[in-house]
Amino acid sequence: MSVELAAARGTAASVERRNYRLGVLNGIFYQAGDGFVDAGTVIPVFLARLTSSNALIGFATAMSDFGWLLPQVFVAPWVARFPRQVPVYLRAATFRALGLALVAILAWPLSDHPGALLAAFFLGYGAYSLFSGVGAVAFMEVVGRTVPHDRLPGFWAERLFWGGIGAAIVSLLVRQALVLPDHGIAYALLFAGAAFLTGTGFWLFTGIEEPAHTPPAHPTSSRELLRQGVQLFRHDPPFRHLLLARAVLNVWFAASPFLVLFVVRDLGGGARSVGTFLLARTAGFIVSNLAWRPIAARHGTRALMQIGSSGTVALALIAAAVGIASPWKLGWIGTTAAIVLLEIVAFGGGIVQSALNVGYGSLMIELAPAGSRQSFVSLLNTFLGPTMLLPALGGAVVDAASAPVLFAACGVVALIGARSAWRLPRRRHVEPAPEIEALQPEQPS
Repeated sequence: MSVELAAARGTAASVERRNYRLGVLNGIFYQAGDGFVDAGTVIPVFLARLTSSNALIGFATAMSDFGWLLPQVFVAPWVARFPRQVPVYLRAATFRALGLALVAILAWPLSDHPGALLAAFFLGYGAYSLFSGVGAVAFMEVVGRTVPHDRLPGFWAERLFWGGIGAAIVSLLVRQALVLPDHGIAYALLFAGAAFLTGTGFWLFTGIEEPAHTPPAHPTSSRELLRQGVQLFRHDPPFRHLLLARAVLNVWFAASPFLVLFVVRDLGGGARSVGTFLLARTAGFIVSNLAWRPIAARHGTRALMQIGSSGTVALALIAAAVGIASPWKLGWIGTTAAIVLLEIVAFGGGIVQSALNVGYGSLMIELAPAGSRQSFVSLLNTFLGPTMLLPALGGAVVDAASAPVLFAACGVVALIGARSAWRLPRRRHVEPAPEIEALQPEQPS
């Protein structure tokens, strides 16, 4: 081997390691920062002070993931025009950080004006959520270009593990902030912390050295992309089963905000329970990430989807049973016992969320047809977008019936996705999926 070739290989390996580290650091800071405004705990309690509508609270808790998923097919043709994706990511990230900063600035001055604060929240948090979908297309393409496929489960697990530790530390701060007598200052601090840490994570990701790819000569339109997405759902089993299996997590998200609200409002757990629930969920999130890499190596990445989806069914049904047995209904178990059991459910919720995130993040890249990764990923995420409205529907169920009824319904619905998870292939066959080979023929995977 020549000295020049050895040096080139050494340089490439060092760039790969640096990119990997920056990707992991991005996940750590983002997850820790997002913990300050956690959609499943902090946001519903914050909004419960501003509105009595459970449907509106449910919609707000879904905004972050809804904004990440739904816009992707509409921005993918535009994003595909750029040979490098990091600059696109940076533009979207800037608007996201500014959205959180806006809420942080206005939370205290508008604390005595709930209507105005609610409007400010939807404006700022809406920007944070919506622009995540713009950045998501670029983010996943950068990951696909810079992280070897055999390292993807480890990559996602490290982001979630170390980010989970950061979120656990943040949950202690959240717990203390929410007992401050001035709630305006408390939420201003929480949103400011979120803006700072997520902004740091965004900045770190822009340091990745991304190889340029030749943009397609004739990018596919959003309308054509959606048409081909329908064909994929009908005729491509890997696409359909992965979509339905990942949708289980959104079913769980429909239940989880009302898990903590049930404890706070119906069982009298108090505001400090929010921090405890966040800590329990984060602990499950962290601990479980230690297992995903060896499980994926031994049984394949699809095993993570099977664990997560099946666990979601069990947790939702357990939550329903605990709610009915609590003093809220039958009184078979005491209030303290019911709260502790639901905290254990929250711990399990962290486990299933981690399993489904790691499994999905890896499989949507692994199962993408050669040459069409960006389109395949964008279609998956966009088709998932409508399921992010499930928390709003969940709030309507709580308004019309009760939280335990919602938990039971989520457990039954999750069975559909669990069945699909067990039908996922280990890997895609060599043949491209129907219709998708024409999406971006000039762009290599």
